Amino acid sequence: MHERQVLEDFIRSLRSDDIVWDCGSNVGLYATFAAEIASESVAIEPAPSNVSALSYNLSQNDLEDESTIIATALGSSEGTVAVPADAKPGENHKLSSSGGSTQVPIKCGDDITGLADTSDPTVLTMDIEGAEADALDGLRETLTNVRLAYVEVHEDLLADYGRSADDVMNILEETGFNVSCLNERRSGNYHLKAVANSRE
Repeated sequence: MHERQVLEDFIRSLRSDDIVWDCGSNVGLYATFAAEIASESVAIEPAPSNVSALSYNLSQNDLEDESTIIATALGSSEGTVAVPADAKPGENHKLSSSGGSTQVPIKCGDDITGLADTSDPTVLTMDIEGAEADALDGLRETLTNVRLAYVEVHEDLLADYGRSADDVMNILEETGFNVSCLNERRSGNYHLKAVANSRE
């Protein structure tokens, strides 16, 4: 199952009353479909070039009213991180603590749920280039109310954060999910589908 099949599974699984958080939204592929189908779409994306393209894409599809964009990276604690100086819209950007020309904030997802204009998610997608374990650590409280999550695991990039694929799996299982792998582990990347059966 490749990205297209993962997207199709995501679309089939959405409900009209879902609130979707698309973490690492890039230019908004998942966020756009979520805004069309679900009650609310929250796109979380740190790279300014992607944020601009994401906003444009939502506007072109007349989905601004159903969408919220939060320009931040996700992590286990607050801070800042650098975006590569040559970042272009649509590219996947691995963030780093040094280099780059633009500093962007890092927030815990659990803190975002406390914002007045942001609803707690029932469905979550995540593609954040190796920071997935740290981001999930910062979402532990929020995850207890999520019924469905799709997480792209980047095994090689996780190591750059001192984390592993086992950390990702453990956090999801500890927060009450039944986790399955949606596709083959090619080039160290694969998608997990996490279903909280008691909240289906």
